Amino acid sequence: MPVAMSTQTQWLRSVLFDRGYLARIKGEAIKVYLVMVAACGGRPDRSVTMSLSQLMDRTALSCPTVIDSLARLEKLGLVVSTTRERGKVKTYYVPDPPEPEVASL
Repeated sequence: MPVAMSTQTQWLRSVLFDRGYLARIKGEAIKVYLVMVAACGGRPDRSVTMSLSQLMDRTALSCPTVIDSLARLEKLGLVVSTTRERGKVKTYYVPDPPEPEVASL
């Protein structure tokens, strides 16, 4: 008997595979994205507050790599930084990203 997937698993599968974001996430950014998704309970449209050190600990990545990964994820629309104050722990929003636009033939 097949096991039903949870809503969170279906959403993540849809984002990464059906919408093609996995192929667009470069380098170590996939680790950062998965940590962000896990921190928000695997559900879209949620905010999560995480420091760079927390992200570094959970991904085993260096600070420059985490910063670069966050920039890549923001450019793709997979995470949105909602805190802009210098010296403050950032809050990120994990949206339900849209279907990528397909170029017209």
